[in-house]
Amino acid sequence: MENRLRDDSVTARIDVYSILRDIVRNLIVIILAASAAGMIAYMSAETKFRDTYSTKTTFVVTSKTSGNYSYSNLSAASTMADSFSNILNSSLLRKRVCEDMGISEFDATAEASVVSNTNLMNLSVTADTPEKAYKITRSIIKNITGLTEYVSSDMVVETLQEPQVPTKANERFSARDQVIRAFLITAALLIAAFAFLSYRKDTVRNEDEVETKLEARALGTIYHYGRKGLFKKKAQKLLVSELHAPFDLVENYNKIAARIQSRAERSEAKIILVTSSRENEGKSTVAANLALTLAKQQKEVLLVDGDLRGPSQNGIFLTRKEALSSTLGDYLEGRCKLNQALLYDRKRSLYLLLNDEAYGDSTELVSSERMTKLIDLVKQTFDFVIIDTPPMSLMADAEVLADLADLSILVVKYDTVTAQNINDDIDTLNSCRAAFAGCILNQVRTLPFMRGAVTGYGGYGGYGRYGRYGRYGKYGKYGHYGSTGEERSSEGQ
Repeated sequence: MENRLRDDSVTARIDVYSILRDIVRNLIVIILAASAAGMIAYMSAETKFRDTYSTKTTFVVTSKTSGNYSYSNLSAASTMADSFSNILNSSLLRKRVCEDMGISEFDATAEASVVSNTNLMNLSVTADTPEKAYKITRSIIKNITGLTEYVSSDMVVETLQEPQVPTKANERFSARDQVIRAFLITAALLIAAFAFLSYRKDTVRNEDEVETKLEARALGTIYHYGRKGLFKKKAQKLLVSELHAPFDLVENYNKIAARIQSRAERSEAKIILVTSSRENEGKSTVAANLALTLAKQQKEVLLVDGDLRGPSQNGIFLTRKEALSSTLGDYLEGRCKLNQALLYDRKRSLYLLLNDEAYGDSTELVSSERMTKLIDLVKQTFDFVIIDTPPMSLMADAEVLADLADLSILVVKYDTVTAQNINDDIDTLNSCRAAFAGCILNQVRTLPFMRGAVTGYGGYGGYGRYGRYGRYGKYGKYGHYGSTGEERSSEGQ
């Protein structure tokens, strides 16, 4: 296989819609994982955190050599608090309190702080029971005189406020806060992870990636037009011939058709094959619109539904009430002549060769001598013949028809098939007789505000069955093709 035309030095364009869509697709996973993290946080909080009780007492710190409210007393209080905080949690104090209370372990916390701009110092003791907090505080007060000697022999500490037995527990660290925090952190991490994975996906999302990831030329972009809703999956099969077709849809097909026509004229190509890598990439709608666009340029164009296993052009151009009297399959099986199967859509100035049933032996039919004869005949008769074929991944029909065609085009659906698989199909098309012209990026999605003037396209949703616009005028049951059609059909066999 040839080297891929990848350029790792080129920074990939960030596709916001694709990232948001992948996040929304995985929203249930994100919510479930974040909820599980919240439950774990709740159970941990309930196990780890217990009710605690605190009691406080206030001391006055003075100096033996200075007045009660001198500046030196303020400095002494600050110094005393800093040193006293260390002593409160020292092994010496713990040992004295344990001996005084007759307990084996000092399971409480003691903190000292200075009241701002005063010579007052607060002592707070926290324990798991009210009684323990009170008794430990009383023990500290009892031993405080001896403790101050470790700091300074000039300082005097007097009790200003006696401790009280606490009557209610301290405010606990809320388990609810723990749950919310764990949920939000986990959700944020998963969103970031899915966004990164979406950014790194090896799919095709814009024309730049067609040029850098694929061995192909970008022939153009067709945007997604769907029902209202940001992430609506199903696209509408809009035709450029419809009265209310979006302006940018028509213009984009005009540009694509011009590029294809230019390529075809240089190589004298008439038979143009349209295929895709996978199902549901919109190749049939693209083929129909290419044929309609070329027909509007006063060209004699034939659209052939070569997808004998899954025909869809009849659903685009015919209503439910309209039926085919003869089909492409009938012609290939020798049950009718070409002029009996050929239709002419007067309204759109387009010739059609359709099918309405699935054939299990489709590969044999498109490989038959009658198919080769058909291609030779229509090549002499029409300016352009557009052949809609099955996807490359399903069967060999597209490859067989690519050996009968002059040009091949691959429809690539936005953010669907990996670049590696698309390149494999491009390699296959390059090995066929038809010259590979390039790729059409289809159903590209963007956020509404990123489409510029193209807004409100959901309003084009009232088309129902698109075949209802395909009434062919007064040619009855497809037996009358007009003067031109009669001349064409007389040549068929």
